[in-house]
Amino acid sequence: MRIIHLLVFICLSTILLAQKKSVPSRYINEPLKIDGILSEEEYKTATPATDFLQLEPYNGQPAMQKSEAYFFYDQSAIYVGAMLYDTAPDSIYNFLSERDNIGGSDYIGIYIDPYNEGQLSYGFFLTPAGVQTDIKAIKSDRDREDGNWDAVWESSTKINDQGWCFEMRIPYSALRFPEKDVHTWGLNMFRNIRRYNSNNSWNFIDRNISGFIHQQGELTGIENIKPPTRLSFSPYVATYLEHNEANGETDFIYKGGLDLKYGINESYTLDMMLIPDFGQIQSDDKQLNLGPYEIYYDERRQFFTEGMELFDRGDVFYSRRIGSRPKFGGDANDVLEEDEIISDRPSETQLVNATKISGRGKNGFAVGFLNAMSLNSYATLQDTITGETRNVLIQPFTNYNVSVIDQTLKNNSYISLINTNMSMYDNPFMANVTATEFQLRDRSLKYAFTGKGGISHRGATEKETGWFAEVELAKNGGKWQYGVSQEAYSDDYNPNDMGYLRRNNLFDTDAFLRFNQVEPFGIFREMSAELAVKNDMVMEPFEVKSQRVELDTDWLFMNNYGFSLYGAYMGEEHNYDEPRVEDRYFYKPQGYMYRTMFHSDRTKRFGIYAYFGGYERPDRDQSGNWMGTGFDLRVGQKLAFDYELSYNGENNDYGYVSKNEEQDSIHFSRRDLGTIENVLQMAYTFNNKLSLQLRGRHYWSSVENKSFYLLQDDGTLEPEDDYEGEHDNNFNAFNVDMVLRWVFAPGTEMTFGWKNSIFNLDDSVVDNYKDNIEIVRNSPQTNTLSFKVLYYIDFNSLRKNRI
Repeated sequence: MRIIHLLVFICLSTILLAQKKSVPSRYINEPLKIDGILSEEEYKTATPATDFLQLEPYNGQPAMQKSEAYFFYDQSAIYVGAMLYDTAPDSIYNFLSERDNIGGSDYIGIYIDPYNEGQLSYGFFLTPAGVQTDIKAIKSDRDREDGNWDAVWESSTKINDQGWCFEMRIPYSALRFPEKDVHTWGLNMFRNIRRYNSNNSWNFIDRNISGFIHQQGELTGIENIKPPTRLSFSPYVATYLEHNEANGETDFIYKGGLDLKYGINESYTLDMMLIPDFGQIQSDDKQLNLGPYEIYYDERRQFFTEGMELFDRGDVFYSRRIGSRPKFGGDANDVLEEDEIISDRPSETQLVNATKISGRGKNGFAVGFLNAMSLNSYATLQDTITGETRNVLIQPFTNYNVSVIDQTLKNNSYISLINTNMSMYDNPFMANVTATEFQLRDRSLKYAFTGKGGISHRGATEKETGWFAEVELAKNGGKWQYGVSQEAYSDDYNPNDMGYLRRNNLFDTDAFLRFNQVEPFGIFREMSAELAVKNDMVMEPFEVKSQRVELDTDWLFMNNYGFSLYGAYMGEEHNYDEPRVEDRYFYKPQGYMYRTMFHSDRTKRFGIYAYFGGYERPDRDQSGNWMGTGFDLRVGQKLAFDYELSYNGENNDYGYVSKNEEQDSIHFSRRDLGTIENVLQMAYTFNNKLSLQLRGRHYWSSVENKSFYLLQDDGTLEPEDDYEGEHDNNFNAFNVDMVLRWVFAPGTEMTFGWKNSIFNLDDSVVDNYKDNIEIVRNSPQTNTLSFKVLYYIDFNSLRKNRI
């Protein structure tokens, strides 16, 4: 009988957990006062959302602290008020941080899906200190959260002797929802209690099922509301004072522009940017690049990070291409006359405007359209004798365009079609890429069949056409997960005029087996292990390139300390990329790779981590090591530090140095490599509206060549004692980025910035780190001071005030 009772209990629990929760929203005639105090009469008669459940550590068990959340609405906004009980209010993690940075605080997050399709949800997060963060959750293989999305909403928090409470007002202009009489919206809430390292959700989320958006509850009772006119303007003015010690010039620049958002209908939004300004975004972390691939830098420009989820389909769009380095910059070298030098060559093209339209309708059909234009870019050539200058066009007026359509299907499946196009005024060069992406899931959402494919067509007079295709069949839910994938890229597929692809000409087959233990066991809180087998080939010629077997494990203890272990066997490799010449390859013998990482309890005021790894190819006496350490430190409520030190060194590395096309020869070298990087970040938050961010980075990388070789047809190397050429490098990069940000009204801010940058590249190696610091100190630097005011104007507020 006990066994029967236990089985019945388990079955009933499973049924209850699988059911969607719902909570009603109550209509109010007068707006709530957003003061963080739940004192209005409406709270006494409203029905709260309760009974939060643990996501971790004990998935599905009741939350360790009680929570009650109430929902109201009127004709302009949704209101949320909640009491988050805590039996030890003085133990609440209540740190100040910059907006859109939760930091190490407790938090509450409200996710709203107005279409209730499990494809796109809008998240509004708060910490006990009142710091706002807004996030879009986007359905994908494992669901993706986009923190670049920004909305304008009101909130307030209070800590009391029972815990902490909050109120928020989310205007309808921050959401997109269909026009109908009765609404049922998808809803979930997440409460994180840091001292327990416990994340909790209102509606149950099974961690053994991939994705969380579709595992949401429902918000009911919203009736007879109309989507508002979604129209806002954000004009800005900015000034820059820049001093360049290298040429002794000081420039004063002022700019002005406008961002506009307009809701075309309840689902689709138009975003326009006129005369953009990106001068205060964080500097790129420049590196010394010895490899055959272009370095990938993250996009930081807000217009190209916010609301871009639709444009990620097909892996054919990399927004950093828009406004990047002029495409034909090398033409300036080709037209140099005797005694001429290039006195100025811009590092980026000047954007004049950008427009995007995006949104998803009530039938699950989504549309995205992006267009941007850049002005003519010129290099300046100067005669060293007469001083006369002339301009050479290195990129004409250019139009960039991206179009995408996406249709949601049953069981959180989808299919998409995307096209990118770049064309130039009065220039025959054109680049066009069309791709598709799909994902089909079964009813249990544990199995998925995904795929991508596309065609590129580019060139000037003679266009080159290439193609790619990818498919994967996987079980990505449950404790045991597995899958197999196949990728094929033709050798003339090239999306890189508006996309980013490291290499083409490949035929790669991968398989994996993964085990996830999300429930605590013994001394461990959770663990995962994955075994992967990879077989990489080239399409032309159709030969094996490399083979690899990998084992990767992650372990988290009950005290929140953790470590990971990784090991890999690398078979013999025919590297077709390093020679930089078609149909030639470089032979690498077999070897192995390993890595381990450790971290302390990340919920504490002081946390530390360290990692160590390396590789060896014994037959070539080649090895490398990488290691690093770092810490996070909170001092009081307002001050935070983040520091990282890393080292990467390689002995007897072999790599490409040059080629002679006339002699059909490719030259390699045996070399020692070393890189040290220091990054220190400091944040001081005066209150939840005023903050100071400071980041400093020093990067030193050196290359010391020991001997030179000639690459043979069979991929081996022949010593080349009479090689003439200097390829040693000693590269230093130093950057400081500082921003003082004051958000003095919703969506409105004033920022003061300072940037300092130093770059130095020599052809002789300086081994002593202290000496490299001295090189940085004595190198010419560029200092930039900036001041910017951005003001948010909402059309509905203007109309209301006018009435």
